Amino acid sequence: MKTAFKTELLVLGIVLMSQAQAQGDSLMLADDLGTFSTLPEDDSQIISDYERLNRSLGHDSIRYCQGYACSGWVEDKYADGTLKHRGYYQEGQLLVYKNFHSNGAVEREFRTVDNFRGQLTTFHPNGAIRTEIKYFKGESLEWTDHYANGQVRYEEEKHKSEPWYLKMNLYQADGKPISTLMVVDKKKGEVEQKEYWPNGNLRISGRARFDANRRDCVRVGTWTSYDPNGKPVSEDRYLDGKIHETKKL
Repeated sequence: MKTAFKTELLVLGIVLMSQAQAQGDSLMLADDLGTFSTLPEDDSQIISDYERLNRSLGHDSIRYCQGYACSGWVEDKYADGTLKHRGYYQEGQLLVYKNFHSNGAVEREFRTVDNFRGQLTTFHPNGAIRTEIKYFKGESLEWTDHYANGQVRYEEEKHKSEPWYLKMNLYQADGKPISTLMVVDKKKGEVEQKEYWPNGNLRISGRARFDANRRDCVRVGTWTSYDPNGKPVSEDRYLDGKIHETKKL
């Protein structure tokens, strides 16, 4: 779900894309445009095949146009002429691009922000945003998934330099939380975690701390459990990631 990219993004792709968008779609294609359809006609297969050409996601596959590594803007179309893919290639690999469903709706869009940052956005068939991923120095730093109704399904944010999360939340389709994680001490990697009943009431809450030896977070301090009505029912005290004492409330 979160692949790192190792190749530095080039500013050239950003400049060319911004210039083309400013001029409009009719002037968007460069003189070295290569238009052909060599990929399968199945939508899902097409989309996954293009991903392996995205150098920003760590892939190294090369696409060829007329025997040479593709360079500049390239388009692919469905059999009926509907646009399927438009991307800017350098040495056969994608820098910026959009993929489209056969009905003309955008399926995904990738763009570079600068030499360190990039963003991938995918869409549901109804046009609503499905996923937004922000990359920083080769890592997916922020990730948000949406239901087709627009409601946030999942969101996470990683620390830029440490191996722990600043945020990790999961929601039901109606917006009720399923579980949440929020950092409370960035230096120690300590977070507050909560889990919820299906009705949205709090089920359990407590804190956890990143353990460098285990490469994972372990529970610390007191964790409180609640019944479906939100009433506290018990407390567990943790020591070295294990329950040391339990108290009924």
